[in-house]
Amino acid sequence: MKNAIIDIGSNSIRLLFNGKKYTNNTQLAECLLQTGSLLPEAMERTKDAIVEFAKFAKENGAENVYPFATEAVRSAKNKEEFISLLKQNNLVIDVIKSKIEGLLGFIGAYDEKNNETIAVLDIGGASSELTVGNKDGIIYTHSMPLGTVRLKDYSLVKEEEIKFVKKRIEEYGFVPPFSKLVAIGGSASTLCSIYKKMKVYNPDEVHNFVMTKEMISNTADMLFNMPIEDRKTVVGLNPKKILVAPAGGVLLTCIMDYLNVNEITLSEKDNLEGYAIYNHIEI
Repeated sequence: MKNAIIDIGSNSIRLLFNGKKYTNNTQLAECLLQTGSLLPEAMERTKDAIVEFAKFAKENGAENVYPFATEAVRSAKNKEEFISLLKQNNLVIDVIKSKIEGLLGFIGAYDEKNNETIAVLDIGGASSELTVGNKDGIIYTHSMPLGTVRLKDYSLVKEEEIKFVKKRIEEYGFVPPFSKLVAIGGSASTLCSIYKKMKVYNPDEVHNFVMTKEMISNTADMLFNMPIEDRKTVVGLNPKKILVAPAGGVLLTCIMDYLNVNEITLSEKDNLEGYAIYNHIEI
């Protein structure tokens, strides 16, 4: 049995089907920080991307399509409008709670063979989930409602972004000890793609790659220090991420400072796999 899963993220819509992942950057959370609502144009382009992914999966043998939504939909004042928009296209979405979002990311990324306590960090467009756990379960999880889209909507100036993140990051509170910090999601993988100068994104080159704080900071600084238009020429950077990629660098390095760690291990396995495992969906 083939099933497909769609992650309706705040920055990207992602499809997991037949062992492959497909991405469309729609920035559903655009201006959410200022307005508290989803923009009509953001809802429309995101709906189109979801419908296209669902159609692709169905036409290629998917028996069921399972779409789930995260922080942008979860926190929006007009979320029912977006949910209704998808219902009109025969798509019923699962709006997951923040603690479940952290759990799904952890389940997807955790390798039970290593038998260790790890922290999993998922920086999305509207939120950043930090979860600590091991083979026995979750020890700690918190979703900070700040991600790359919300941060770039706040400011495009590095120093102002850092000041804002450091003020918000205190809400993580006490984080239990862990042996390794694992990063999932597009923020870390995009910076890795830029660092490695990938003309074509290769998940095998990203999975289990270790990035130091210096590597992340230098990559983000390169973007901050060039005109926005020139970022479109950067090898490894999706043109749709020219504003959110440096914001991702700020979030990553600030959180690493808060956790007092100097390196992260990237994982291509994330909440898409976690959603399948958690809901016993065969993929």
